[in-house]
Amino acid sequence: MHAEVISIGTEILMGEIVDTNSGYLASELAKIGVEVRWVTKVGDDPERLFEAIDRAWSRSDVTITSGGLGPTSDDLTRESIARAMGEKMEVQDDLLAHLESQFAGRGFPMPATNVKQATLIESADAIPNPLGTAPGWWVHKNDRVIAAMPGPPRELYGMWASQVGPMIRSMNPDVAIVTRTLKTFGITEGGLDEMLSPLFRSVNPTLGIYSKEDGIHLRAIATARSAKEAHDLIQPMESEIRQIVGQAVWGVDDETAATMAIGALKTSGSTLGVIEGFTGGLFASTLTDAAGSAEVFRGSLVASDGQIPGSPDIDPDERAASSSPEPETAVTMAEAARDLFKTEVGVGITGLVTQPSRASGAVDSAHMAFAIGRSVTTRSGSYPARRMRIKARAVTHALLELTRALNGT
Repeated sequence: MHAEVISIGTEILMGEIVDTNSGYLASELAKIGVEVRWVTKVGDDPERLFEAIDRAWSRSDVTITSGGLGPTSDDLTRESIARAMGEKMEVQDDLLAHLESQFAGRGFPMPATNVKQATLIESADAIPNPLGTAPGWWVHKNDRVIAAMPGPPRELYGMWASQVGPMIRSMNPDVAIVTRTLKTFGITEGGLDEMLSPLFRSVNPTLGIYSKEDGIHLRAIATARSAKEAHDLIQPMESEIRQIVGQAVWGVDDETAATMAIGALKTSGSTLGVIEGFTGGLFASTLTDAAGSAEVFRGSLVASDGQIPGSPDIDPDERAASSSPEPETAVTMAEAARDLFKTEVGVGITGLVTQPSRASGAVDSAHMAFAIGRSVTTRSGSYPARRMRIKARAVTHALLELTRALNGT
């Protein structure tokens, strides 16, 4: 079974917003064994939108649209689907009553323009949207499907997880699809491709490679008659990957660098304090976004290398003339964090060091230290990318190294 994803909105084509929906949907479809063959982005033009939907309908088992379900004149997804199906939109009394009750609950009268959000065509069923006013459409005709979903990611993700994803999955009831994602750090995408090249030719399971903020992910997808058979197909591939790649594999599936660090802190009975340099609070923010952080995280401070609490004052002129931060600076920061927040563990991340590189002209590096009790370990990392991506990579690196230090690996 194959699919096409259509992201709708002139704001996407103008670069005013980034289309994250198509990437999310393509990833989710792959998990249930649906091959995405086309991704289309189209503006709010009635002819071009009709053309995109009509073409998708003619060539794809499943078409998923995102956006264009609002109440305004440029929200044209319903009208375009109706035209492609050759059917007429009709207001549904139950949908209209529900819509009116939503507005009444907010203390506002419902504008007349919202009425079209209560329409359906004969071959469509409404997909409830508890997070917004726009229900989706599930169009099933001639053994093909169109799922029209809202554009706001929060609404789309919820609708996919609770309804659309399971409905598409049920179209293959006798097939079990299992995915396994291995997360790596410290080896480039090209390096992994070379190391694992024979595995990428495997048909079942298939193996994909993806560059993410927290490293390079390897995703294996197996199809079988049962989930156990699919798991059994993936296991030899996973074992071979781990044997080849070694400790570069740091996590699987839904594990994150933050959740692993929190787990290691809990296991060791430790609390954590942090002083960050160039990451500017992103380490603390990433950690506190994860469940359980409040149990182990005691506080953070953003400070330049020359403004570390408890360290000797440095004349500003001397600081400006001094060399780039060294690993010893990270040690001072980690120990200061441990003492300042009265924790068992302190983490220090220095400012950024820019050095020449033959490949890219420059490479950005940082030093980090982990004070655990009275012992301290240091690490350094190089991150040749944009500033925000450098920060994210450094934070992932620091969290993984913190986990390793706590686990003694």
